[in-house]
Amino acid sequence: MVKRIVSAVVGIIVGVSILIIDNSYLYMAVIAAFSAAGTFELINAVKCGKHKFLSWYCIISAFIIPFAVCLDIFAPYRLSALFLYVIGLLLIMLVNHKSIKLAELAACGGAGLFIPMSLSCIIIIRYLYESQSVGVFMIVYMLFCAWFGDGGAYFAGTFFGKHKLCPEISPKKTVEGFVGGIITVGIVVTIQCLVFNLLIQHKVTMNYAVLIPVSIIASAIGVLGDLTASVIKRQYEIKDFGNFMPGHGGVLDRFDSVLFTVPFLFIVFSYISPILQ
Repeated sequence: MVKRIVSAVVGIIVGVSILIIDNSYLYMAVIAAFSAAGTFELINAVKCGKHKFLSWYCIISAFIIPFAVCLDIFAPYRLSALFLYVIGLLLIMLVNHKSIKLAELAACGGAGLFIPMSLSCIIIIRYLYESQSVGVFMIVYMLFCAWFGDGGAYFAGTFFGKHKLCPEISPKKTVEGFVGGIITVGIVVTIQCLVFNLLIQHKVTMNYAVLIPVSIIASAIGVLGDLTASVIKRQYEIKDFGNFMPGHGGVLDRFDSVLFTVPFLFIVFSYISPILQ
């Protein structure tokens, strides 16, 4: 428990410091590092770490992708780069056809693409808005949708859980925990919007009618990420993906729900709903 608390405090201090600095290149560097680490964890979890060249090809690609996605200078070359990435994967399989199976190639290649693409949405959403305070608000909002959903589900499930949600995938998850997580996110986002509107920004106000319902849906979608991670860990008989944060597990253990929540929010806020009034 002490390790868990210390790790959480250190993580919060580092996270808040990054938000205060609010620099696009720092965001990209952090997301790139998390993407590479998450890809490394998933590759090892599915027992593909033995394929060294394939593993490092995907890990290095995962580190590069956030820069390619977020820097406008790379915009004309993104589709070509995607094709080259896939062709590179296929060439690796051809050269190592006796040892690398298609399923292994798909797992490694998918990890090296999905994880950085998903996490890069955090940066993209941050810079959808010119205002620094609004952009930082959105980063915190995205993480709250995922992490408070997890926390609320844990405590609600612990004290009130009676009905299993997906017993074959994650025996400890309950329907009551699922509902508790969603309610927790709704309450936390309401408080977040209230604090922003009253204390931080006076020129614009956050749209409660959009942000609260969207956060509830995002929290529910985040559960899919949590369950997906549980399936992988159960299939490959591992407890955690890594030990990035002692007491909390690896990068994927902390960001499994974020990987599903953030792309959903990217779609919503890019094409559908205004958040400002």
